[in-house]
Amino acid sequence: MTKVRRPSQPWKNLGCTPRSLCLSLRDMLRDACGPLGAGSIDAQAIAMLVERHKLGPFLGQQLGTSLRPSLPLKIQEQIDASVSRQAEITATCLAGFAGIAERFGKAGVPLVMLKGAALGKRLFGDAANRGYWDIDILVHEHDRERAGQMLEKEGFTRTASVIFSERLSALFSHGFDYERHDLKADLHWCLTRVPGFRIDSSAMMRRAVILDVGGRQTPVLSLDDELVFEMVSMFADIQRGGLRLQAFVDLLAMLRQLPGIVWEDFFARRHAEGCQAACRGVLGIFLSILALETVFPELAAAVGDLPSFDESLVVLASGGAAGRARRWAASRMPVSPLTYAAWWAVSLPFRVAASHPSLKRYGPARAPR
Repeated sequence: MTKVRRPSQPWKNLGCTPRSLCLSLRDMLRDACGPLGAGSIDAQAIAMLVERHKLGPFLGQQLGTSLRPSLPLKIQEQIDASVSRQAEITATCLAGFAGIAERFGKAGVPLVMLKGAALGKRLFGDAANRGYWDIDILVHEHDRERAGQMLEKEGFTRTASVIFSERLSALFSHGFDYERHDLKADLHWCLTRVPGFRIDSSAMMRRAVILDVGGRQTPVLSLDDELVFEMVSMFADIQRGGLRLQAFVDLLAMLRQLPGIVWEDFFARRHAEGCQAACRGVLGIFLSILALETVFPELAAAVGDLPSFDESLVVLASGGAAGRARRWAASRMPVSPLTYAAWWAVSLPFRVAASHPSLKRYGPARAPR
């Protein structure tokens, strides 16, 4: 497998405007995940949806004969190359997960497959119909250390740096990255470390269901829990200015598979978990950017006052740290600004050490401790 090049920043140096990017996606999805339309679509925007927003495999699956001839040959070839590359990545990831799952199973350590191949299969019919480049697994927090050791026995090296110790750094991170040759695995022991969020990931693991992913019976989150995880992940990505529009396509597909949601009850459960305001904010931007208020009228009514398209676009494309996105997220935290600022300051060195690309550590796998 060739080394996978991660997409660069999703909202900068696009060669088109962020507005055109979002409107092109909206036009393609205007039938709410039905066949793509043949409306006026910016070819450069499609190129960026493929290159920066991981939508090549989805477009390759959905691209109808009515739209394909209208695209420049270079864009058609880009989509086809993305589909071919994802098929190769998927095969490698599924083989890698099979080895990990077998080792964890023999050791009695439960795990759940997150995102990636599981969402491709569940939402789009096949593990290769969604863009991703790694394996994401969730374990119980009390199994974190054992899980890391077993990944190392599978030939992986932890590339996330830690300060003082893994145990201390894990208090401020929801996962560590591991790599083996050209395969990357993200080990998660909780879904988020946002202060005030009280999401019980162990309970989610107990509610896991079995899905056939690449011919293997694989534990995955229930679709209800997957929806919560998707929104919490989107909230974090918006906050740092790194949301890829593939997440909107995922969310749309999830909502179409969950038509019977009672939103009042849904938001009451999120209130108990501390993430109600975050979920409302994510859903408001989602509905606004894709103009889905009439497609999901009950959801729109439950969310309340929706931001305008322009307001939503400013949050998405503001670049995170010093921009509008950071203020947008801070206003939806379940803790006071002072508490959030204190947590941010204390946790920052640990989070940067664990996630910043320039601090990644490489080398032979460590001996089991």
